[in-house]
Amino acid sequence: MLRQNESRAFLGEYLNDPRVRWRHKMREMMAIARIILVAKWLAQMKKQSGVSCTLCKTARAQRGASTENLPEETYGHINSAFCDGMATTVTAAHHFMWKHLYASMQAAQTPASKLRFVTANKEGSMNTLWQKEKFEQLMPQQRITDRDGKGSRN
Repeated sequence: MLRQNESRAFLGEYLNDPRVRWRHKMREMMAIARIILVAKWLAQMKKQSGVSCTLCKTARAQRGASTENLPEETYGHINSAFCDGMATTVTAAHHFMWKHLYASMQAAQTPASKLRFVTANKEGSMNTLWQKEKFEQLMPQQRITDRDGKGSRN
């Protein structure tokens, strides 16, 4: 909470702002207190019988998979890529942030810098990078794989 517009002072200003609707303030306070209205919390309050994730259940039912052994619906679960119903959204948010971070690092790089980012658009395995970037000229890949004791890799 040390970044600009993300400090406790900013949060206090947001919560005290009369232009912000009460339901938005309440949702923010509940997220901070970790008491978002999810199945696990509702079950603790005796307002709901089950704790299984409704988003996972819906996503699995739509693709015809089994709705047995569903994970508990918690605030952490629905905000992770492990929730079947939120996986696409969370993954897209992750990729958006990664591309933004990468673009910021590239923009801050000076022309005199000798560093070059090698994974601009996609993630790559070491084998792919080794072949694409011609690291073989610096050190044979076999020497690296032999050094870690695991032999050659595919």
